[in-house]
Amino acid sequence: MRVPLLLAAALCLGAGGCAMGPMAVQGATLDNVQAARAATPAPVAVGAFVLAEGLPKAMDRSIAIRAGSVTAPGGGSFAGYLKTTLETELTAAGKLDAASGTTISGELTQSSVATPLPMSRGLVGARFRVTRDGKVLYEKELTASDEWESNFIGAVAIPMAMDRYTALYPKLVGVLLNDPEFRAALRRP
Repeated sequence: MRVPLLLAAALCLGAGGCAMGPMAVQGATLDNVQAARAATPAPVAVGAFVLAEGLPKAMDRSIAIRAGSVTAPGGGSFAGYLKTTLETELTAAGKLDAASGTTISGELTQSSVATPLPMSRGLVGARFRVTRDGKVLYEKELTASDEWESNFIGAVAIPMAMDRYTALYPKLVGVLLNDPEFRAALRRP
């Protein structure tokens, strides 16, 4: 009698905390604002951000974390969330201008979270493109990843995974803003 009761309690603890919703909208980060100021001599526009061709559409709408799922804010897409994150950083740096002839666009290529014991992992990737007056100056796929200690208890592990996954978006923008090839492309006449 004791063993089934203990097993039921363990299952409840492991599966608890499964109710999730949309990701939090993030503010600008100091590191990315400084990187944007250093990377872009003149303000730039932000163009379309979409899911890369050939990938399942569901990958752009939600991501499973154990028994729950996380969605992009406002019922949008993760590609759109990446665009908003980039716009937030550029705006805070004073480097966003919708009328600029130089445009940054992108395609979401990777999005995953795995929460096995003992370590959890998250990954976000995108192919970024910089164009000026229709000419491609830069095109490169970049990724941001994170690894953290997992927890058996779902009520702890799931919110932690959601927070760490959400933080990958500004981290990926930072990878872009600090990429020497990206910076060189923006400095070309």
